[in-house]
Amino acid sequence: MEPQLINEGDQVVFHREGWSRVFQIRKKRQVYLDKTKLDVDSLIGQPYGSTFEVDRGKLVKIEKDASQALSICESSSSPGTDNRNLLDLDSNQRMSKEDIMKMKDEGITGQKIIEELIENSETFKKKTEFSQAKYLKKKTKKHIPVFTVMRPTPRLILEIFSKDPSKICYLRADSLSQLLSYSNVMHGSKVALVETCQGLVLSCLLQRCGDAGKIVQLIPNSTNAICRQVMDYLGFGKFKENVYTFPLDELSSLNDASCSSNARTEVSQTKATEPCNVRPAAAPVEGEQNVTEGSEPDAQTEETADPDSNSSPYVEEQDRNEAAEDDNIKAEEPRGEEDVVMDDTKAERDAKTGDKRSLGPNREAQRQRREARQQEAGVIIKEKQFDSLVIACKYNPMPILLKMLEFMRPSSSVVVYCQYLEPLVECYTSVKENHAGLQLKLSETWFREYQILPQRTHPKINMSGTGGFLLTFITSQRSTDSKKL
Repeated sequence: MEPQLINEGDQVVFHREGWSRVFQIRKKRQVYLDKTKLDVDSLIGQPYGSTFEVDRGKLVKIEKDASQALSICESSSSPGTDNRNLLDLDSNQRMSKEDIMKMKDEGITGQKIIEELIENSETFKKKTEFSQAKYLKKKTKKHIPVFTVMRPTPRLILEIFSKDPSKICYLRADSLSQLLSYSNVMHGSKVALVETCQGLVLSCLLQRCGDAGKIVQLIPNSTNAICRQVMDYLGFGKFKENVYTFPLDELSSLNDASCSSNARTEVSQTKATEPCNVRPAAAPVEGEQNVTEGSEPDAQTEETADPDSNSSPYVEEQDRNEAAEDDNIKAEEPRGEEDVVMDDTKAERDAKTGDKRSLGPNREAQRQRREARQQEAGVIIKEKQFDSLVIACKYNPMPILLKMLEFMRPSSSVVVYCQYLEPLVECYTSVKENHAGLQLKLSETWFREYQILPQRTHPKINMSGTGGFLLTFITSQRSTDSKKL
């Protein structure tokens, strides 16, 4: 099988021990790796998994790890018996920092610099074999920057967020693997998801669903200002069309058959005109509908104001605010086929008018697209045929879980992740009392890394305190006389 090659526009991971970064490969683009500025043009056409060394701002492909090149230095020195008589003094190294910087400016390789450091060290030959190997590893990492270019995977993305795990709700690799296993998501599954993990859980579920599944992501409001950073890293392409969004605060409207998209439009208009109370009610804008006699003029007038009217200074300010908000939403949303279609339409319009200036986005078309996708998501939820429910968010999962159980079919899998135990205990008690689930299980995973080396195998000293807690169960069909949630 031929190795996959790196193409322009791909997202790649620069990986080394204890450090990972994601970059998009573009021509004539410069990135910073360990305070070193370099070009990534040389990566185009190279196979994934290749190892590169940074040499004076350029990436040089190497066939073997740089640490293997130091085997001659390691074998030539006879190790000492122990380190009891060694003192950590600056005078042990005769080379100064200025000497090392001068060698780097002259273009001397990192391997040669490490050899000089060994020759000028008064304590290296007195160290034990393990201490010498540790010293070489430390100096190699500092003076020979070697990176492996890899395709992004969820495990590598987890390593990137390990320095700031609060962004992914302290989700660890073992907790994520169990979450995916208990969710029972497979090709063609319908999944309801609530997550605030930068799109990490969403990306893992989308990988399992493939091109035949559907995922409805429930968001706290109708702005669609959600973060799917990990989805951009993994690059799903057309698979993104299988992901829908729906506001959590509109779930109750789905239970009432009389509620339609008109109700959602009225809610959005009300939210858009909330700051209108700064304008006196006695001076209505031209085009407003008449207020019914006996009603309150201030609230009714603001809700029925025409947002397209240009005769009011406030309406112009509101349009500017909405334009800025939509621009922010467009910047945060990953580009898909819908955005490409919009850009093509804009290009055709510019070609007809002969205008080469960059015009603003068609906000009305974007709004109509979002509403259409939201209505499709509402239809999927009304069918009540979800195979799985996954909750991994920073909010209290209790009200979300109780509400979503109304839209789950029997024998579907439910997984709730939380970094704290108390909210899951409440969920466990409520589901148990209402007989809403079977095989309830509340667990915490214990995960610890070990260093596996000859004659020095031991647990890693630094590790995370917890990987969060999981509540898992299978939904059951309750009898008609049972108490409702």
